[in-house]
Amino acid sequence: MLEKAELLFSEKGFYGTSIKDISAEVSVTKQGLLHHFPSKEKLYAEVLNRASLYISDFVNEEISTAQDTRQQVINVFTSLLNAEGRTYQVIVLLLRELLDNRERADNSNRWFLRPFLDRLTEVVKRAKEQENLSSEQSLALVYHLLGATQYFLISHPTLRNLYSKDEVEALKAKQIELIKQLCYQG
Repeated sequence: MLEKAELLFSEKGFYGTSIKDISAEVSVTKQGLLHHFPSKEKLYAEVLNRASLYISDFVNEEISTAQDTRQQVINVFTSLLNAEGRTYQVIVLLLRELLDNRERADNSNRWFLRPFLDRLTEVVKRAKEQENLSSEQSLALVYHLLGATQYFLISHPTLRNLYSKDEVEALKAKQIELIKQLCYQG
């Protein structure tokens, strides 16, 4: 049930997905779905919680693949740029959450993605220690890298229609090169 809900929320966003859509997708009645999750908000919260845990595990796994902190940052964002399957789906879901979160922003101090952002910020701050970046500067860099990565992933289907496969791969390689430059400048 949660997998199908995650897929629908990823494809259509919070406001574009109804309880009726989800119940039809999982072949249960609307009342049956509401028995497990009393509201769409509760279901969405559980989907976001699972997605947050998944992406945090993904980041931790990528971080563990290198000793050098700058290489850890490069590994994380390179892997995000190459995301497929559930990782891609979760990234899209999280981007939609950032876009759809206006009404829920007052409660964002308990936001599911805070540990994910904090972990990335910590790694970037360690990678850029010699530059003495503040936590705010590190978070700004994380947002810059995430934004560029998410935009590339979201626009990938359009890019494939506009450019050849080789050109899209060259663009992806340039994105990775820019990440490396940001990590190693200074």
